[in-house]
Amino acid sequence: MPLVRILSWGSLCLGIGSSGLLAQVPAPAPTSKPAATSGEATAAGRAVVIERAPVLFRDPLKYQVNLNLEPVKRISLSATVDGVVTTILFQVGQDVTPQAEVVRLDAREAALKLQRAQAGVKAAKAEIVAAANGDAKAAAEARLEIADVDLKIAEFHQAQNVIRSPLKGIVTKVLAVDGEFIRAGQPLVEVIDPSQLMVEIPVDSRASKAGDSVDLKVEDEAVSGKLSAVLPLSPQFGPLRDLFPSPATGRVVLDNSANKWRAGMTVYSPMIPRNPVAEVPSAALTNSDQGGRKVQVIREGFVRDVPVQLLGQIGTDFVFVSGRFGATDELIQKTSETLLDGARVTSRDGAKPATGTGTGTPTPKQPGANF
Repeated sequence: MPLVRILSWGSLCLGIGSSGLLAQVPAPAPTSKPAATSGEATAAGRAVVIERAPVLFRDPLKYQVNLNLEPVKRISLSATVDGVVTTILFQVGQDVTPQAEVVRLDAREAALKLQRAQAGVKAAKAEIVAAANGDAKAAAEARLEIADVDLKIAEFHQAQNVIRSPLKGIVTKVLAVDGEFIRAGQPLVEVIDPSQLMVEIPVDSRASKAGDSVDLKVEDEAVSGKLSAVLPLSPQFGPLRDLFPSPATGRVVLDNSANKWRAGMTVYSPMIPRNPVAEVPSAALTNSDQGGRKVQVIREGFVRDVPVQLLGQIGTDFVFVSGRFGATDELIQKTSETLLDGARVTSRDGAKPATGTGTGTPTPKQPGANF
């Protein structure tokens, strides 16, 4: 295991500040193999300066919002007249075609009114035939016109006893049962169109516009959706103002014509941190071998690489990041030599340095730091 030796604390007078460590990497034992090209190997026998600072955490629970896919089109089918449910033709999970009958109500009263209206039209027509001419014929024609209107009204009321779906989709809720008396306006069945799904997520209003592609995660799959609109920040995303200068709400639409996803699936946004949040100097960020960014910390006497998710930028010198930080981690802000993950850090006399604050005082446990 690589060993980084820290020179005595009296060496801090060398102008590196109270948050600095002066470390030394011992020379490796002789070997027939070529010397390693890592930063530690080339640093052998030379002093290594480590500038460190305590990591102050923000609890990620403060920023959590449950996100899930929702259909772009959702409709609740309701009755337009009072009546009794006689038949529900579809159940939850079944596919519905456009204009398909979904619910039927008891139509006996409407049928009798329709029959009466039809008889009125027939009588009015017979009256016209019987009237030879003059005023009697004109009056009969007027009564026929009234009967025609009554017939259309009766046909309209008859049609209201059948509730149809205006779109192709899937029944997700059935809110009535056969024989139930329902009132006009009462929801009976809910239908969704699964061909397009959407989710509202936080976005950077300065860098986002309608039509942009947005990366997010649906359960365990990384996907790309289209930003259909950028809206004012929703209250549920309000706490993110702490981390981003110009957050907004973005409505992202996914084409689901292949039925790849389902309404209700969990969505993760890159702007909502899932690990502890810390404010770090931009200079402390380096590229990770696995892609992305990382910082280094001193954890229980060892150098550790911590992959981080970049959040909001604070000016040009600091940035918020989210990563799997430990409660006693000390951030390595700068080193004079490259340090490898797993390098052991000790003082020159063999004692381990303090693993709390940069001044050697143990860090009190931070609220929300146990993750």
